[in-house]
Amino acid sequence: MREKINYKATATYSFGGLGYSLCNILVMSYLSFFYTDIFGISPMAVAGLMLASRVVDAVTDPIMGLLSDHTRTRFGKYRPWIIFVAPIQGIVLFLLFTAPDLSATMKVVYAYIIYILYSVTLTMINIPYCALLPSMSKNYYHRTVIIAWKSVMTQTGRFIITVLALPLVEIFGGGKQGWSIYGAIIGIIFTISYWVVAWGAKPYDTVETDQSETKQTEKRSIRKDLFTVIKVKPFIILICSYGVLAICNTIYNSANMYYFKYVLGREDLVPTVSAAIMAAGLLSILVTPLLVKKFDKKAVYIGASALGVISLAIMWFTPTPSIGMVFLMLSVFGLFYNIPDSLGWSMLPDCVDYAKWKYGLDGNGLITSIFLFTIKVGMALGGFFPSFLLGTVGFVANQQQPEAVLNMITFLRFGLPAITLILVIVITCFYEITRKRYKEMQDNYEKEKGM
Repeated sequence: MREKINYKATATYSFGGLGYSLCNILVMSYLSFFYTDIFGISPMAVAGLMLASRVVDAVTDPIMGLLSDHTRTRFGKYRPWIIFVAPIQGIVLFLLFTAPDLSATMKVVYAYIIYILYSVTLTMINIPYCALLPSMSKNYYHRTVIIAWKSVMTQTGRFIITVLALPLVEIFGGGKQGWSIYGAIIGIIFTISYWVVAWGAKPYDTVETDQSETKQTEKRSIRKDLFTVIKVKPFIILICSYGVLAICNTIYNSANMYYFKYVLGREDLVPTVSAAIMAAGLLSILVTPLLVKKFDKKAVYIGASALGVISLAIMWFTPTPSIGMVFLMLSVFGLFYNIPDSLGWSMLPDCVDYAKWKYGLDGNGLITSIFLFTIKVGMALGGFFPSFLLGTVGFVANQQQPEAVLNMITFLRFGLPAITLILVIVITCFYEITRKRYKEMQDNYEKEKGM
């Protein structure tokens, strides 16, 4: 019997894309700028912060994945984490963009504590959220549709941050006060978004659906699960590829404010350009399911990445681009980049099913936690490189910058992201789950279950 798409569940699940995008894009696009230009922390201290938080994630992410897989409550396995952690994360988002009057040393201490707390709470809510997807659909194409809906909401969150952030911060008083109020509002929207997810996911995460897996889960060895994941080749290829893609995305976004403020001298254009990129991103998301219907996910992923490289390279090798060219090429990049960015999430549940078929591993939470940890490592490295490299060429905030700094900002905005995207393409060539392979895998698994 052909599986039908549950549009109500798809719509409510997509609100997680909004919530995650709000905090993720806010941190990627503005946290480094906020810490250096508003809070007054050195770029080197910010670079160290990004890396230190990933050490914590290396411990908390797999633990959270295992905890969510072994959770048994009347609310299900994954929904309890979403329901109860969402408001905590909302408060942390407010604190993350609050700049108390402290000494230079205590500012760094405050930033480290709050950012690491932000990273931990995001882990506690996002791993269970992503682990829900494999249970919502077993269809190769339908998963892409679900992710497309989620990606539309992700773009909505991106719009709220990149287009509305600076104008709203000014409306709320600018400076420390404006950012603090804006952080509080984002925290509230974040909380409500994930509560909507928990409400809509109830049919897929209940006591009844968990009971069939309880005995098998109890017998599983945590150590064995961890070693089994390493054997899942398509998953290893995916996390390597998507991890590098996260590096690209974070470098690209982190350098954005610096590029418009110091290279172009047109900080006022950020909201307008961001709106154009959002429009292009939405178009690509709508087209992605149509492309996946005709081509394998792998082919679409690689092709879109290659076109993204071309648009970045054109900008990198154009010393003095016109404002019109900036609008055009950044929109073109947004059009192509969003395709692999959303497709990675559709490929993840395929890898979950592969692990279950090939090795008998039923570990949605564990596999998802490793995937998310890889993204965080990519984001940390992507946040580290701009801060570190700007520090090496003598960047000082809120001053006229020398040519070496301007060249470095341009390289960070276009050159380094292009190089990382080329690496993404090379890695993804080794990914082996095609539509044909997935159907064979699914058919074999169903036969084995029926025996």
